[in-house]
Amino acid sequence: MLNLVDKLILLYELVLTVHVLLFKTNIPDWGGHIQLNIFITGWIFFSAWAANRFNRQPFKFIHTFYPLFLLMWHYPQACELRYSVITSSLDHILIPLDLAIFRVALYDIIPRNLNLLSLEIFHFFYFCYYLSLGVPAWIVYKKRHPQISAYLFVIMVTNIIHQWFVIFFPADGPVPLRPDIMPDGVLMIPIMNLIYQLDAGGGAFPSLHVAGAVITGMYAYKFLPQWKWLWIFTFCAITAATVVCSYHYPIDSLIGAITGWFCYIYIPRIHDYINSK
Repeated sequence: MLNLVDKLILLYELVLTVHVLLFKTNIPDWGGHIQLNIFITGWIFFSAWAANRFNRQPFKFIHTFYPLFLLMWHYPQACELRYSVITSSLDHILIPLDLAIFRVALYDIIPRNLNLLSLEIFHFFYFCYYLSLGVPAWIVYKKRHPQISAYLFVIMVTNIIHQWFVIFFPADGPVPLRPDIMPDGVLMIPIMNLIYQLDAGGGAFPSLHVAGAVITGMYAYKFLPQWKWLWIFTFCAITAATVVCSYHYPIDSLIGAITGWFCYIYIPRIHDYINSK
């Protein structure tokens, strides 16, 4: 049986496939995107069937949490499609706005004035976003926490909204400047360099890292309220790292915090409304 998140992702795959077909002249290897969308669609039906047919672990766990692993492809795919509508980066619009608000290029000045250990720590904070997507929900999974399904719906809708931002408002952010700003590093910097080599990059505005951190932080507090200050620190650390690690302009992170908050306020209402029908 398909659950609400299954249906949401199937709808996204359908709309994305239509988008690829409409703008295929601007998309290298557009056929590869179609094939992968078909594969993901098949996987969704298979995982739902397996969880219903066998009704035991690990099938139920996989069916519940596969959407979080799917994000590892959805965001890079959106980045690959970022020039499908507007065929050049819009950084020339964002940079003047960023400087008008923050006066200086914080994404350049701050990392140049930090030592290697500090930069390694901030890259670890940036990496913590990926952990925050799943770890709090996995901890309470065995307790069958009633908010897990709502969390998965909210985080997926939040990601989908921001992936469309990536596609329709292409912006590279300061990532192309990182080789001139960042040292080679010894652990976390090389790990993050590797992660960014595996996708096309360019999904800077608004910051999905920050928007997602709003959602994961608020739901982590619902799941494990006794760790409140850990979640507050994690959100602040991830947000600061987006700029310190030169992955985003400060304006990207600011708007990401705003859009993330709106998603946290309104998407759960949509979830509850659908479930009430």
